[in-house]
Amino acid sequence: MNPVLRAQIEQRKKLLDSLKEELIDRLRLDCRAEEIDDDTFLFGGGLALDSIAAADIIVGLQFRFGVLLSEEKILAMSTINALADFLQTEDAIA
Repeated sequence: MNPVLRAQIEQRKKLLDSLKEELIDRLRLDCRAEEIDDDTFLFGGGLALDSIAAADIIVGLQFRFGVLLSEEKILAMSTINALADFLQTEDAIA
């Protein structure tokens, strides 16, 4: 495998794991990161989070990644992958 591609895959995996850990810690979810699929829905089905949880996610993203999002924007991101896409697009991760 191409070393650049391998590094990108590893970076994405670390980001997804970090997002899952932040959600688990901040929202006190009763699961482990490896039990949450990358395409798990955040709101409604899946993790079944609500708007109060969205506010907690906003605080967590600001604290851990230095990103500030509106509640409307976070509610529009339906999965953990969508959050990761946003963070990578915004170059918000180091």
